[in-house]
Order: sequence, then structure tokens, then C-alpha cells
Amino acid sequence: PENFLTPPAISRVVPSKMQKSFNNKVLRNLGLLESRLHLVGMHDAVWESGVEEEREKFETEIPYVARMMIERWRKSLYIPKAGALDYGYQSAV
Repeated sequence: PENFLTPPAISRVVPSKMQKSFNNKVLRNLGLLESRLHLVGMHDAVWESGVEEEREKFETEIPYVARMMIERWRKSLYIPKAGALDYGYQSAV
């Protein structure tokens, strides 16, 4: 439920420039691995929201190369670390 409500609510209250500045600060402070995980999660939240304006902002503000790497990062980093329940990932334990 919050994935569907949060992005539209934030986009109405917080100016786009401030959102972009915040996202850039988060990515800088997280480091390489964590920022990749954050981008995958952010991508999923935006797409699950169904809000076309948010999808357009994501496409505009996230660099092309990073967007192209999201599926690879999902498989190699996100699913093993955070998404086992979301993606039906079966651990080899």
C-alpha cells in the first residue's frame, strides 16, 4: 500500500529539484553496493506505483547506464540480499 501512495504524495509536496538533490545525496552516501540496491528498490517502487509522471522522472533523472544495469543488479545483488521473499528466490542452503 505505501508503495502506491508514497511516490505520488512526495511528488506533490516536494519539488522535483529537491527530490533529485536528496536522491543524489543518498546515492553518494550509500556507497557503490548500497546505491545499486537503492536504485533497484527505487525503480520497483516507482513502477509499482503506476504513476506515469514518476516513471518519466525516473527515466529522465537516472542515468541511462544505471537504468540499463537495474535488471542485472536485481539478479546479482538485490535478490540475494533483500528480495528473496519478493521474487520467489530459492536459496541453495
